[in-house]
Amino acid sequence: MTIVPNKQNLGEAKPVKTGFRLDIHDRLLIHGKPYRFLGMSGDNAELIPASGAGLTEVFPMGTLARLSTSGDIKHEVGYYLPDDLKPSSATSAFDFQPSNLTGKARFRFDSRLSQIKAISDMESEGLIRPNTVEIEAARPEIASRAEAYLKAEATERDLLESEMEKGRLPDRVRKGVRRNRGGVAKEGVKLYSSDYLRKLYADYQAHGLPALADDLSKCGNRTSLLRPEEQALLMDIIKRSYLTPEQKSIKATVVDVQRGFRDENNRRERNKRSEEEEVTLLHVPGRDAVRRTIKKLDRLTVLIARYGREEAMKKLRPVGKGLEISRPGERVEIDEWCIDLLSIMRSAKLEKVFGEEHLKALGLDGEKARWWLVAAIDCRTRICLGMKLTRNPSGSAARECLRMVVSDKGEWSDSVRANCTWPHALVPEVLASDNGPGFKASVFQNACLDLQMIVLRTIGGIPGMRGEIERLFYTAVLDLMPRLFGRTFSNPRERGDYPAEDRACLDAEDVAFALVRWIVDIYHNKPHEGLGGRTPLEQWDADMESGNYPLRALPDVRSKRLAFGSQLPRTVTREGITMMGVRYHSEDLALFYMQPGSNRVEVRWDQTDLGAIEVYLDGAWREVPSVHDRFRGVNLHVWLKARRALRAKSASRRAWEEEVVFKAIDDIEALVQEKSTAFGILDTSISDKRLEEIEAELFTSFRTTEARSLRADGKEAGREIAPREPDPDRPVRTTTRRKTSDDVPASPDVQNHQDPDQGPAAPGSGQDTPPVKSATRQRTAWVPRKPKEDDQ
Repeated sequence: MTIVPNKQNLGEAKPVKTGFRLDIHDRLLIHGKPYRFLGMSGDNAELIPASGAGLTEVFPMGTLARLSTSGDIKHEVGYYLPDDLKPSSATSAFDFQPSNLTGKARFRFDSRLSQIKAISDMESEGLIRPNTVEIEAARPEIASRAEAYLKAEATERDLLESEMEKGRLPDRVRKGVRRNRGGVAKEGVKLYSSDYLRKLYADYQAHGLPALADDLSKCGNRTSLLRPEEQALLMDIIKRSYLTPEQKSIKATVVDVQRGFRDENNRRERNKRSEEEEVTLLHVPGRDAVRRTIKKLDRLTVLIARYGREEAMKKLRPVGKGLEISRPGERVEIDEWCIDLLSIMRSAKLEKVFGEEHLKALGLDGEKARWWLVAAIDCRTRICLGMKLTRNPSGSAARECLRMVVSDKGEWSDSVRANCTWPHALVPEVLASDNGPGFKASVFQNACLDLQMIVLRTIGGIPGMRGEIERLFYTAVLDLMPRLFGRTFSNPRERGDYPAEDRACLDAEDVAFALVRWIVDIYHNKPHEGLGGRTPLEQWDADMESGNYPLRALPDVRSKRLAFGSQLPRTVTREGITMMGVRYHSEDLALFYMQPGSNRVEVRWDQTDLGAIEVYLDGAWREVPSVHDRFRGVNLHVWLKARRALRAKSASRRAWEEEVVFKAIDDIEALVQEKSTAFGILDTSISDKRLEEIEAELFTSFRTTEARSLRADGKEAGREIAPREPDPDRPVRTTTRRKTSDDVPASPDVQNHQDPDQGPAAPGSGQDTPPVKSATRQRTAWVPRKPKEDDQ
């Protein structure tokens, strides 16, 4: 079925109007670009660039109407007409606007315009003709009418008088009008001469408004009265006297100039050869001449010479609202601060975790010194996203601070028993830092690149370009430092006689505790002027409730391992890859081992989680887990402490059962979980060189074995006990027994899969066996042998 529309309800479409008329002699400036009108094509206007270079553009009339309403179009009527055909008021008006006149030039223009308007009105009313005689006779009336044009506002009395003159109001109304307050009547308009008004009126009729403007402001002799040699001497003295760090006043500079000119004149008098010789003496500049010369100097040059470059930049930098940040994470600022506090570089709790050597490597040698703090802040919410304490600014401290930015920090707020939580974490879109060495280090740069962040390097020496983080440090100076003992203040003048070193009693744990507690419970809950009176926590919660989330989710475990892990070369063996005594293996690694070629690979290894590593295989990073799941989430320092504890228990023992090893890890983690705040806040990263030394010292002859237990053979009935190496620190008890018929040799399969460097396997009787010189290792899962060249 075909539906036929009701044509009676359809009317002709009305053309869209622009609200102004277009002509071929007009010029249109659309967003500042000049166009010339060519014609209409239906409801579309065809415009061509005024320069003639370019294609014709078509603008719908509705678009032109909207642009006109929004003020994005400037319409110049008759722009392309010859001057003799243009209206007199439009002649040369396209290049002249009264608003460009200021000061006395604008006052003179308004005065002339008011008098010309008065003459024009009187001429249109037939009262006068614009010649010298009639203008002279009508001067009082011209002055009265011109005064009305100069009034900024019309009073109620003026309006009523105008209506009464037109016969619209009776005289009795005028009696009830309040008179204008004031004293003596103001002087009327000062008229130009009648002949000048006649000429001015004729010029106005011919050339329009530009004829009423003048260039008197450009008149006059603007050259100095001083001769070139006098000007040169004057500038030289001003540079030596006024443009100096001593910051002499203008009054003192005037005295120096006058003394310098007198000395020069005296020198010329002394150097003349005879009494008859005429000497040209210099005119000594007066106070006003010196002041005018100084005022003409470039302001930036003056400030740099008198106050220094940094102070000059502060004085001349434009002041505004600052950056407009619309969402959390859009801009994060990171910086370093030398804390105004002397503390003891030691922590009683960390002594139980780290060895003495590593404590000294971290700078925790017990002396009294100042800490450096690396901190990061979100510019939208003013939430502190991370901070790390370090003895010296380094790339590892900056990297670990960035790790805190993208991680939940609840464990540290719990460790200080804070009233508020610290779960705030995000991935910055733009990370702003200065040009410090720590932020230029490759470990920090690579982490930023792997997390796909834009790193913005601000100009050195201008803290205002990182205003939010600098304000955080300044707030800490005002609010936190006065609460602590051992404060050093920012300079010796502020410190005065305060004995900072004698009163330094806080250790690393105390400083970390104070910082975390102040950030989480005080700073995050104080109203902030930049947030309109909101606290940082309130601003964060408001953004989260309104759906104003960061653009990206937090990085996963693998992304963090690749970004913050250390890259080291390792060799793949039958047992996989061993790092710090932890063995890593996977199917991908076994297949790589079977391939011909070099076994050296690149490994990404995170010191905060020993549960897995990343190995670069076949052009991509592959995750390789540890053979033992218990290492998942274990920190390197916990594992090192556990290894030292095992070595202290038995220095010569090489193989340790899993139960013993993992029990030691549990004990050390329980020790660390006593909420040692400094363990998480301090930068405890270990360099690659130090890692190699530790690995050679502690893990060269260390391996973990499975616990002795009964397990299925899979071939015959019964079970067998896998033998292990005897404990060299435990006395060996030799037992003998009578040989029975149950004693059978070991399975051929078991013999074939023994390691070649081991002795003969013990009988599988399930009883204690006499010690042998080389004990048999535990049987491990079969790994394919790497093919040799003869097999191919």
